[in-house]
Amino acid sequence: MDRVDDSDFGYYVKIQHDDGIWAWYAHLNEPSELSVGQRIARGEYIGPMGRSGNATGVHVHLELSTTSSQANSFDPRPYIDARTSGGLRFTDVTVGNPFYREITWLADRGVSTGWLEADGTRTYRPLDPVNRDAMAAFLFRLANSPAFIAPDTSPFVDVPVTNQFYKEIAWLAQTGVSMGWDEGDGTRTFRPLEPVNRDAMAAFMYRFRKAPPYEVPQSSPFVDVAVQTEYFKEISWLAEEGISSGWVESDGARTYRPLEPVARDAMAAFMYRLLNGGV
Repeated sequence: MDRVDDSDFGYYVKIQHDDGIWAWYAHLNEPSELSVGQRIARGEYIGPMGRSGNATGVHVHLELSTTSSQANSFDPRPYIDARTSGGLRFTDVTVGNPFYREITWLADRGVSTGWLEADGTRTYRPLDPVNRDAMAAFLFRLANSPAFIAPDTSPFVDVPVTNQFYKEIAWLAQTGVSMGWDEGDGTRTFRPLEPVNRDAMAAFMYRFRKAPPYEVPQSSPFVDVAVQTEYFKEISWLAEEGISSGWVESDGARTYRPLEPVARDAMAAFMYRLLNGGV
């Protein structure tokens, strides 16, 4: 525990929690009576709320960081929610992860339970690419696992009825979210183990939303997505809805990187924004 007077925070107490997270409790009415280095128990009084420092009203300001520096601060809501609902779900997704809220939300909805490891913990593997079969499962669960009887014959020659995600892939085909590839010999393939690229992901989400009416812009929001691009309409819609803003490059231009595989952490963010509004 530390206590400080600061021109912005006024009187505040800084506490390092047992999990290593640092917390600032700011704008106290007066200096705390706690001692530097003192251990604080849960629920213990640390000081009165106030408006010291740069504050317009009486309140307590909470700020969290993964280090003792405020430069690494993050949104405290996901951290608090996790601890009031039983703790972190995935050992490889810390509260400092930029998509922690979205991944936690995905777990709450049952869209992804990750992997059960040998030691009994669960991992999400946030930087792994999302394969097309897993994407089908994600979207099926995102739709609240609708009542659906999978056909006896697969719509895709490379997806047998015994496939782990056969039901979800067949549902994706029946709803028109993905028709796979026409191989030219009268058959269609889904290529379940291929990663989902960012352009195809835009198309999946647009169709998942039942292809809402959308006036295609005459210019692209991204310098690497030409208006003649196959999925230009869907990518532009994704940008306008705030589901993806792409990357800001060093020259100030925005890129979408349409042919890059979608990582699992980014997919959680896309799905969160799809249902809850954009960034």
